[in-house]
Amino acid sequence: MKYPAPATVLELFKPVTWFPPMWAFSCGVVSAGVSLADHWRLLVAGIIVVGPMVCATSQAANDWFDRKVDAIN
Repeated sequence: MKYPAPATVLELFKPVTWFPPMWAFSCGVVSAGVSLADHWRLLVAGIIVVGPMVCATSQAANDWFDRKVDAIN
């Protein structure tokens, strides 16, 4: 099985789009009023889940299902 080049995967996952959901998650955590000193691991895990995992996979799925339309455009 041939795997895609890392640069291709990075382009597909569009890291520049990860910032807004990660920022929104962080703002939600801060607005909850819970001490971050005790829960910093959950904060980091949440940021990783929201940005690189959720946003990147939704970008990849969107590109996959819109590939025919994007080819026309």
